[in-house]
Amino acid sequence: MLSLNLNLPQNIEKQFWNIVHGNYQGDSEAAITDFLKLHEKYGWKEQLLQDVKSVRSEVRKKGGISEKTIENAVKKYRIKISG
Repeated sequence: MLSLNLNLPQNIEKQFWNIVHGNYQGDSEAAITDFLKLHEKYGWKEQLLQDVKSVRSEVRKKGGISEKTIENAVKKYRIKISG
């Protein structure tokens, strides 16, 4: 059995254990394994979002590109990678 010492706010820890008991039959190791797999699969998206926000902020400061131009470029990119 996995022994965990979580130093989380009480409401978050309660939510974690509710998920472990409700979805993983009390198997915290399986829950953490799934969490790590999800983080590996999708965690990069959060970093990309932060990077894009940072680039947008810098570009806005310099006044070189409009929000509409950025949105159009992102839309074209999304169409390109999905199709």
